[in-house]
Amino acid sequence: MRDKYNSKPLCSSYFVEPLDWIFSEDNQNDKEENDKEENELDGKIKCPKCKAKLGNYNWAGMQCSCGTWVTPSFAIHREKVDEIY
Repeated sequence: MRDKYNSKPLCSSYFVEPLDWIFSEDNQNDKEENDKEENELDGKIKCPKCKAKLGNYNWAGMQCSCGTWVTPSFAIHREKVDEIY
């Protein structure tokens, strides 16, 4: 998928600042006890109401679909949210 005004591929995620609800106890309860650590480096971003997966976070960073590295990375997939213009 490419932007119609330039040749760069569109990003498949929105990168946001770390938000409190991402790390709430309710969002982290789904992890198994063996995987649960106090300071997680990466994990899933889930809807605070329905618990559907919205994206991923990684404090060490991750590469966007356009090729740019984002560190730290809090990526919400475009396909999981409604765009309002």
